[in-house]
Amino acid sequence: MERVVTKLTIILYLSLAAFPLMKANINSIFIIFCSIFAVYDFIKTKKKITFDSKIIALTFVFWMFLFHEIFTLDLSLTKILLHLPFLIFPIIFLYKPSYIDNKVRDRSLLIFQGSVVLQTIIYLIVFLKENKIQQIFAINNYNIPLFRTYVLENTSVAIHQTYFSAFLLTSLTISLFLGLKKTVRFSLIFNLLNIIFTSFFIFVFVSKINIILLVLTFIIYLIISFKSFKKKLLLKFISVFLIVGAFFILAFNGLVKERFNEIRTEINRPLVGNYHNSINIRVAIIKCSLNLLEELPLLGYGKSLQEELNNCYQNSFKSDFYKISTYNTHNYYFNLILYGGWVFLLLFLYYLYYLFRKVNYPKFILVFIVQILIINLTENFFSRHYGIILFIYFISLFLPNKKMLRN
Repeated sequence: MERVVTKLTIILYLSLAAFPLMKANINSIFIIFCSIFAVYDFIKTKKKITFDSKIIALTFVFWMFLFHEIFTLDLSLTKILLHLPFLIFPIIFLYKPSYIDNKVRDRSLLIFQGSVVLQTIIYLIVFLKENKIQQIFAINNYNIPLFRTYVLENTSVAIHQTYFSAFLLTSLTISLFLGLKKTVRFSLIFNLLNIIFTSFFIFVFVSKINIILLVLTFIIYLIISFKSFKKKLLLKFISVFLIVGAFFILAFNGLVKERFNEIRTEINRPLVGNYHNSINIRVAIIKCSLNLLEELPLLGYGKSLQEELNNCYQNSFKSDFYKISTYNTHNYYFNLILYGGWVFLLLFLYYLYYLFRKVNYPKFILVFIVQILIINLTENFFSRHYGIILFIYFISLFLPNKKMLRN
């Protein structure tokens, strides 16, 4: 019986890495079952769970939102449940069973990368059933790429393009910082192919912030690895990087050029009637976010934030764009301040300070955290299940033993 439980527990921990293939509700079910089996191991091995300062710091974001909901009497169960992974993941990895070791962690990384590849292939198959291969590079009259819009509307696991591009970027970063160190030929080939594959589809999804981060990640990798590279190997790597980069620029020249050129051509165009795009809508969002900051309550607007934004959109612009879709702050730092006041931002900064200064993370995770923080400048990344899960899963997966955490 114990052997079966052990195997099931390992499978459940590994299943946590397959979230790119799961709907949010299915992923939540796997998290619940993994937590139940983890609790069983706690009880069986008679471990002591004490909520000291280390645990509080690592789960800080959950407590921020929980106490805000209590003190403001908003009591939004949806908001509390959305942020529950910030509590669950650090605990189940800090107090994981002894057999959930580095071998399981390495398998988890492969499962995540495989899941990203498989989900990308599923998207591609769905797209090609109704479209031609060359239409992968097509854009519509609103300057929105056809591929990413089509797969978002026609697949069962519909993940917003910015979030799925972040999955691709994370998979690439794993291969770059961890995979290229492998000495086994098959592993090295897999990681090289994965870098090319993920780079290609980051360009296909054309999330501007992730394309910028793709380039920055390669540059950071070269800077960090410069001393450890042998001269010949470094020259080969730079040569391959430049060749592959030139290929992508040529292949995606029209698509990428149009998306980035949109910033220049649309940033000053008024948002009127049915004329709207990702740029002038974001300008409208920033203007309304700044307007709301001027009359910010001490504990923020709480659950009425979206209503306040919508009222601002209605009063400030001659367009019904906000009725077509829900437009939040599209900036997590604005969202923190507007939702919970300036104290919320300060608490979040303390959380980041703890991750950077008190946890002995490998370089890969530090780069990963910086990537997510930059994405949060243009996206309210932690407002959706997939953004929270991506972030908290990886920073929990690489947590050192509880005793190794600094006070």
